[in-house]
Amino acid sequence: MNTPGKLLAILAAMSALATHNSIVLADHGSLGFGIGTASPIITQTGVTLPKNMWAGGIITQFINFDSISNSQLLALKNNAQTDADGDVHDVGTFLQPSIFAAYGISDDLTLGLRIPYVLRSNVRSPDEDGGEILKQGDSNGFGDVSFFGQYRFYHSDNNLNHASLVVGLKTPTGQTGENTKQGDNFETHHQPGGGAWSPSFGLSFTRAMGQFSFDTSVLYTASTTGTREVDLGDLFGYNFALSYAFGAPARNNFFSSSNNAPWTAVLELNGEWQDYETATGQIDPNSGGHTMFISPGIRYSGGNNWNTALSIGAPILTDTNGYQTDPDYRITYRFVTTF
Repeated sequence: MNTPGKLLAILAAMSALATHNSIVLADHGSLGFGIGTASPIITQTGVTLPKNMWAGGIITQFINFDSISNSQLLALKNNAQTDADGDVHDVGTFLQPSIFAAYGISDDLTLGLRIPYVLRSNVRSPDEDGGEILKQGDSNGFGDVSFFGQYRFYHSDNNLNHASLVVGLKTPTGQTGENTKQGDNFETHHQPGGGAWSPSFGLSFTRAMGQFSFDTSVLYTASTTGTREVDLGDLFGYNFALSYAFGAPARNNFFSSSNNAPWTAVLELNGEWQDYETATGQIDPNSGGHTMFISPGIRYSGGNNWNTALSIGAPILTDTNGYQTDPDYRITYRFVTTF
C-alpha cells in the first residue's frame, strides 16, 4: 500500500462510516462506523487502513427539527382515532458528539469503536387527557458504544476499485434511566441508549478516477428488544458520494508528503428506511418510515496527519409513519488524525 498508484487510489477513497448511516428518522440521529480520513463525510468507502496504522478523532452531528406548535400537538392527540395514534411528541434539537478510533490489523482488515454522547433538547408531549402540553425537558447522556470491522475482499490491480464487507455491533451500554421534568422516565426512544444488542452488516465500494472519486455503501442493522421490552426497529441505510479534489489528483488520505489537493468537495445522497418500533409486541404507529438527505460538504487536509470536514444536509424525502418531528437541517462535522 505504499506505491504512488495505491496512494492516489487511497486518497480518492475513504470513509466516514457511521453507526446506522447518517440519516435521521424522526428525532434520532445516526452515524456509521466512521474513520473519515478523506473524500466522503458520511458515506462508507471500500478502502481500509494500512497495516499497523491508527486513526482516531471526533464526529459530531447536529439536527434541528421542524417543530410544531402546542396547539397543533394537542390537536393530534385529541383527534387521534386510537390511544396509540395520539401518543405523539415533539423535539427541538438533537446533538451527538462521538469519539472514535480504528486500527489496521492488516492492509485489508480494520477494526474500531465509537463512543457517542447524546443531547436531545426540548421534548414536548400532550398530557394523558390532551388538555395541556408537558414540557418534558432535555434527555442527555452517554449513548450505546459500537464496535465495527471492515474487511476489504477485493481491490483491482491498479488500486482504482475497492470493495469491502462491513460489520458492526451496537452494545447496550448507554444510559436508559433519564427522567423528564415531571419525574417520569423518558420513553425508550428518547433515552440516550436503547438497551439492546444490535448487529449490523453491509457492503461498501470505491472507484477512484483522478480528481474524482465515487463511493457507495449500504448497511442493515437488525434491532433487538432492549429497555422496557422495546424494539426500536430495523434500519436499512444507503449512501452515494461523488468527491472532487481541487487542483490535482486527490491527495493521499493517509497524509503522505504529497499535498497536491488539500481541498475536496463532496456531494452525497444519504437515505435510511426504518421499521416500526414495537413495545411488548405492540406497534407504535408514530414510528418508522423513509428519510433521504442531500448533503454537500467540504474537507480540508491541512497537515501531514490530520484533516477536518463539514457537511450540511437538507431533507429531500420525509415519508414517515404517523406524526414524527421532521428534520429541518443537519450538520455533520469531523476531525480525524492518523498515527
